Amino acid sequence: MSTIRITQDRFDELKKKLFAHAPEEAAAFLLAGVMNNSTGTHFTVREIMYPEAEEYDVQEKLSLQVSAMFFNRVISRAERENLAVVMCHTHPFPCAELSYSWSDDSGEAVSARTLHECLGGKPVGSLLIGQTGIAGRIWRLPNSDPLPIHEIRLLGRQFRVITLERSNGNARPYSQEIYARQILAFGTEGQRFLGALRVAVVGLGGTGSCVAEGLARLGVSDFVLVDNDVVEQSNITRVYGTTYKDAVAVKPRRKTAVAKDNILRIRPKAQVKALPISVIGKKAVTALKECDVIFSCTDTHSSRAIVNEICYQCYIPIIDIGVALNTEGGCLSGGSARVSLCGPGLPCLYCQHIIRPEMILSETLPEHERTARQDEGYIPGIAEAPSVVSFTTLASGLGVSLFLDLLFPFMGDHAQTIIIELNPLSLRRVQSRKSDDCVCDKRDGRGDFFPFSVP
Repeated sequence: MSTIRITQDRFDELKKKLFAHAPEEAAAFLLAGVMNNSTGTHFTVREIMYPEAEEYDVQEKLSLQVSAMFFNRVISRAERENLAVVMCHTHPFPCAELSYSWSDDSGEAVSARTLHECLGGKPVGSLLIGQTGIAGRIWRLPNSDPLPIHEIRLLGRQFRVITLERSNGNARPYSQEIYARQILAFGTEGQRFLGALRVAVVGLGGTGSCVAEGLARLGVSDFVLVDNDVVEQSNITRVYGTTYKDAVAVKPRRKTAVAKDNILRIRPKAQVKALPISVIGKKAVTALKECDVIFSCTDTHSSRAIVNEICYQCYIPIIDIGVALNTEGGCLSGGSARVSLCGPGLPCLYCQHIIRPEMILSETLPEHERTARQDEGYIPGIAEAPSVVSFTTLASGLGVSLFLDLLFPFMGDHAQTIIIELNPLSLRRVQSRKSDDCVCDKRDGRGDFFPFSVP
């Protein structure tokens, strides 16, 4: 299932600028990264180039041609930025069924061949936008017919899907009886949409295990679970799915195995890929690139940083969850539960100061060197933090609720971070600003054209 992934703001601008030329056809060129995974080819739109009126050789109701000078400028820009190109034009006239014309096929074949040769063999995308529909295809050259683009994904504060062509790979049956009460909230199509998503949970501790169970009960049926840790005795107080037997077992069980068993008890036919490995590695990154949404429930800055990279390079929304409890004299004195949505067009975890570079350094140093630098005051220390099941559950529930708001907007505020303060008890919503020259800007929409920070 191949997709074009673009922010809602860019897509709205694209349609507005193109249809401003109606009744004449109009063109645009989308500069995008490309991500390939087992589901197909995915374009992540980073930039859009629009020809000016004088840069059209032909612009009529049923005919269109941009100048060679503008086309060469598109090639030069894409080559300089190491990006692929998606050709886009309109059919602004009423038609019973939107489809590419013979002249579209002929002209695009020539343009796609030129782009393919000039840009080092990158795939070339195409979008045709009509008054009531959209068609899309991918030119894979040389000597092959174009393949369909199945979806346009509109990302940002909300996650919307425009289906261009049906794919049989993601339709899963579900029980009307089991989900009857949820269907009253999300509708039949909404429940089907939930069931078709592949969702990852990175970190299966107190928050992640609760998120996994909540998603399974919602009807999510395709999971990727990533955690290289094993169950310890202290985990039984807060990790969902663990039992006393797990806590005292001679051979410790993997947290991913416990979470998988728990999901399958709720949804026996769910597909669960359990990866008992660190997220800081190629295998985990490859698996996460195939997901639709990622929950970041890890407690280290370095693992959050990898998830953050995947989010912005591949245009996959993430929901990051954190709990911090304060104690005084061995007694709980306060704390907070936080959930943050990140994605294209939104401030990242660095922008929000949730990831701190000095903490990444501290986590990745050998223990003797970390201790020496901490003693010298160069880096902060890493201490074991208190954790209580009621608060990890509170944060997880808030995170799953933010996930639902991403799909079915109901919260009414576009702020991307929600914080519950425990003392005094309060809830507040925070809208962060993107930092200048941040890592999310450099990686935005780069797809596979920029290396991830993993071995």
